[in-house]
Amino acid sequence: MRPEAYQSMVELVTPVCHHLNEAETFLEKGLKALEKLASQEEALIWAASLHPEAKAGEQPVWEDERYKRIFEELQLVGRRFIAQGLHIHLGMPGKEEALRVYNALRPYLPLFLALSTSSPFYEGIKTGFHSYRTKLFEVLPLAGLPRGFSSWQEFETTINLLIELKIIEGFRDLWWDIRIQPTLGTIEIRACDVPGRFKDLLAIVAFIQAMATKFLEGKNPPGLPYEAIAFGKWQAARHGLSGTMVDPQTLRRVNFATFAAELLEDLTPLANKLEIIDYLLRIESILNEKPVSFKMLALFEKGANFRQIMATMKKEFWE
Repeated sequence: MRPEAYQSMVELVTPVCHHLNEAETFLEKGLKALEKLASQEEALIWAASLHPEAKAGEQPVWEDERYKRIFEELQLVGRRFIAQGLHIHLGMPGKEEALRVYNALRPYLPLFLALSTSSPFYEGIKTGFHSYRTKLFEVLPLAGLPRGFSSWQEFETTINLLIELKIIEGFRDLWWDIRIQPTLGTIEIRACDVPGRFKDLLAIVAFIQAMATKFLEGKNPPGLPYEAIAFGKWQAARHGLSGTMVDPQTLRRVNFATFAAELLEDLTPLANKLEIIDYLLRIESILNEKPVSFKMLALFEKGANFRQIMATMKKEFWE
């Protein structure tokens, strides 16, 4: 556990895990310990990407030199970003494999977001989005959907140039939706909201792990233009699982839920091989129940206030 940008946030970081059940055990233990500490302070640990009514200007920043430097540069844009996400690291066998998986997963980032949406409210307002966090994040410099790279040399040259020009100090300054982390030997997927149910979180990790394994072992899809991926990302942020994206394989417009169900069937053999099938099959429940943004909005439309919504979703987190 370590502090995030704001004092109202904490980041829970797993150690290197060789199987998803190790991550599950660590996260469950860590989250329940956090809940206990929070209850002693009469506070609530809230698993979502935006607090429904927190005011950006009222959030104190951690006294950390890096954060102070960042907020000095970002000013109001940075102060508005009172959001958090789910970051998933996947170990890669080498740099060429990492680049291949990076390029192959980019077109599927909208689907990963659509499965996880949990931020429909901002500063007490219904935003009209299922993931308003996504729109806040895109305003930040060097953030959002990155471009593809045709070779490792192109990627390396780009990063070295950004460091040489003092645009970034290192990889951690690239706030991309997906990024290669050579120092860690991982691909990091950062497009997702924080899922509001613990089992949903594990299912999404299993889904992404199985997809990455598929692209490591087989032929990659031909890819999509940047604009087509960006369209899908907008759809996921705006409409959640009810939106549409472009299938990188067939180039057809497809509903997120329909596409996820098709991929689930395709990924089942790999999930069995990886011994994560029980986690992966939870995707079916996400498709049936929908991500928590839908439940939050439904409660809001029925007249529930934000405290009531949070209390309801808090009960659902461990169910």
